[in-house]
Amino acid sequence: MDRPMDDTRLDRYRDYIKRYDLTEKQVLDQVDKAFGEPLLVVAAGSVIAGFGNDTSDLDIYAVVENDVASTLPLMSYPNGARVDGITCGSRQLLDRRHEMSSTTWPPQEMNPGDIGKKRKAIDVITRYGLGIPLSGTDQWIAWQQQLEAEAYEWISDWHAVDAHRMWAAAKALQAHKPLVAGVRAGEALMAALERHAAARGECYFKWKWLGEKLERLEDSRALAAYELAISPPPCARDVPHYMERVEDSLHSYLADVDTGSWRLSLQPAVGTSWESFGKEHIVSRWGLRASLVSKKSTVGEPGTWTYALSEKWDPDVEALFSEDMLWLGMQRVDEKEAGFSAGHM
Repeated sequence: MDRPMDDTRLDRYRDYIKRYDLTEKQVLDQVDKAFGEPLLVVAAGSVIAGFGNDTSDLDIYAVVENDVASTLPLMSYPNGARVDGITCGSRQLLDRRHEMSSTTWPPQEMNPGDIGKKRKAIDVITRYGLGIPLSGTDQWIAWQQQLEAEAYEWISDWHAVDAHRMWAAAKALQAHKPLVAGVRAGEALMAALERHAAARGECYFKWKWLGEKLERLEDSRALAAYELAISPPPCARDVPHYMERVEDSLHSYLADVDTGSWRLSLQPAVGTSWESFGKEHIVSRWGLRASLVSKKSTVGEPGTWTYALSEKWDPDVEALFSEDMLWLGMQRVDEKEAGFSAGHM
């Protein structure tokens, strides 16, 4: 197998195994062969991405022909190095990649739980695509290289949706819980900066390294925006000015995103219920918090409320969202629906 000798990731891998006086064969020997001979072995994680430290482990991802009962990492300590071995069945991995390639983000319908599943799927599949192949068949080496080329688009779409979703939440919360709104606004800007970093080659899908990514890019403008994002105001009176500054930065980093077919979708959060109470309804969540709404209100009964990104929400929808009764998602509509007036159940 030919590997690019000038690949920075390969240099990081070699530096790591040299530090522990390991050979490449010793590293490959850590791969669990209980499920069969590996079709592909990839070195990945923070070490390969360039963010590891003296205590970081080396992640080794293997693909085998048969399904694997568990994806829990198996740890080994050759010469004192920590190596985490993860094995995945080929069918499982191919199915996940097919799902990623054949669906859009945002999807046509988004429900609670979908965001966590999507985040995990991107995290897993990009580990293979953004890592360094250590061994494998010609077919699987080619598969890995194709996957690397696709990874940026998935990551970019993820961060774009996350940024717009967090910004929508911040605007809805500003009048009700300004300090929380400031935090959400900062999260929106961080997502936009993650997308910005990915577009410049820093695609590692771990948000805790954002500052380091921007420093490595020597992007002083983005670093200033990052400092703004991680410093939401401690006083409610400062939130409006803070959000104005965040909005300016968001526009500069997200101006190229086509959101014309995107819609915000609000629906009852898990554990939320409606109970009749005279001329009103009590909306409660897990019996721990409650709000009174008129039976004639837009939120007088369970439903789904959709809005264009620039559209003002119904006050009652906004109030229930601020009380954590409604869950906020993002969805994509087709061209015909995109011209339909939003805000209807």
